[in-house]
Amino acid sequence: MSGLEDVRNLVEKNPISVLLIEDNAIYAEGLSYLLSNSNITVMPASSGEQAMVILSGVLPDIIVLDIMLGDKMSGFDFLTILKQNVKYRHIPVILISALSHVDKIQEGLKLGANDYLTKPLRTEELILKIINLVMITKKNNDFSANENIMDQITEMDIEYKLSLDFVTIVTNIVNTGEDTTVLKIVNQMNTNYTRLDAVVKKYLHKTPVNYILMKRLQRADLMVRNSNISINNIAYSAGFKSTSYFCTAYKKHFGKTPLETRTGR
Repeated sequence: MSGLEDVRNLVEKNPISVLLIEDNAIYAEGLSYLLSNSNITVMPASSGEQAMVILSGVLPDIIVLDIMLGDKMSGFDFLTILKQNVKYRHIPVILISALSHVDKIQEGLKLGANDYLTKPLRTEELILKIINLVMITKKNNDFSANENIMDQITEMDIEYKLSLDFVTIVTNIVNTGEDTTVLKIVNQMNTNYTRLDAVVKKYLHKTPVNYILMKRLQRADLMVRNSNISINNIAYSAGFKSTSYFCTAYKKHFGKTPLETRTGR
């Protein structure tokens, strides 16, 4: 069974609704199709104002918000209003943007966003984040008082949750620049390497080591492109112990050295 088939089955048992706020009609239509194809209910909005109208009538499980909205209400304006309203502030928010500006991402996280992704989006990664945040939020806010999701999950769902937990842990590690190993993560997750390796390959299509490396490189690339921080400090901040190894891995992944990327921006 493929990863997306597993997603459809999991969401079918635990329905999820997403308020998608995206002003690019073609991109919104494509993303709505991909999410709907995984049994996720999508409520599209082309502006912050339209999204507020939708919220007045129905509360989604999660919001996917484009930072760069073209209307009078920016993505950050909408996020600020959302988090100041006691009726809406519990709804988790994933920011999306074609612009990988570190300061903008940090601003969104400070305003209360739960996570972010840069375009072009990897559909499976977005869905992983959506499901993970919704499950956590429902548990914390007792949304599922009559149905404990964790008591009902099948073995397939347990594997999928393991991949969700791995993504969450890696995201936290990368965002903080923490030095870690897969073995430490395995111990933290109370599993074994063989099982984690199989699950990560199945759902994320990479080994755990390569997935962590990819996320570190993506974070470093944001800083290379959008800051004047030295390459040495970027390597350290992204969790690399050696600047030379970082530069080698960066060039292999992006096709250019960090310095070539910076001078060409």
